[in-house]
Amino acid sequence: MGERGSAPAEFVLVSALLAALVLASMQVLLVGYVKQSLSSAASEGARWAALVDVEPEEAVLLTRELIAASLSPEHAKNVVVSRSMERGYPTAQVSVSTPFPALGLWSVGGTLTISAHAPLEYAR
Repeated sequence: MGERGSAPAEFVLVSALLAALVLASMQVLLVGYVKQSLSSAASEGARWAALVDVEPEEAVLLTRELIAASLSPEHAKNVVVSRSMERGYPTAQVSVSTPFPALGLWSVGGTLTISAHAPLEYAR
């Protein structure tokens, strides 16, 4: 007789834990998606910046367009193109810094920075 009525209480406790687990899993997947989207856009921007007849501003615009299309324009604000040396070879480097998506796509602090390199192309 002492166990009557305990099923609804157990259901509430178990469903709350299950909901928290599902939401946490979705957040981890969202952070992975954001990192992959930024990495893909930065890589494409670096390949574009490495071409002979392309100005760095064009690569910044391309990278921003790709990020805005896959995430939001909010994440495309801080894109920097520079020249660097990787393993002794000159490269174009694209760095993207964006707020870390802690609650959905909203940030509560922290920065996520992604960099990509591509070897420079030379005219012959």
